[in-house]
Amino acid sequence: MIYLQKRICLSCRKFRLEDPQSGVCRVDKSVDHYPMKRTEDGCDKWEDAGQQYYIRTGWIKKTLGKEEKRKGIKTL
Repeated sequence: MIYLQKRICLSCRKFRLEDPQSGVCRVDKSVDHYPMKRTEDGCDKWEDAGQQYYIRTGWIKKTLGKEEKRKGIKTL
């Protein structure tokens, strides 16, 4: 069975995470400030980031877990 990656910013090679919900799109490197995008957004210039997607989702889970622990919220 072949698993196809979702064509979202989180799984794009040109996306850089800033926080768990958003990051910057580095498609056009000629601009001074990269445009902000949400992790679930997508575009027609999407490129598969491969393993980087799983590293990013792990970072998001770890960051959200630390925030919940700091706030005293228990996770199930």
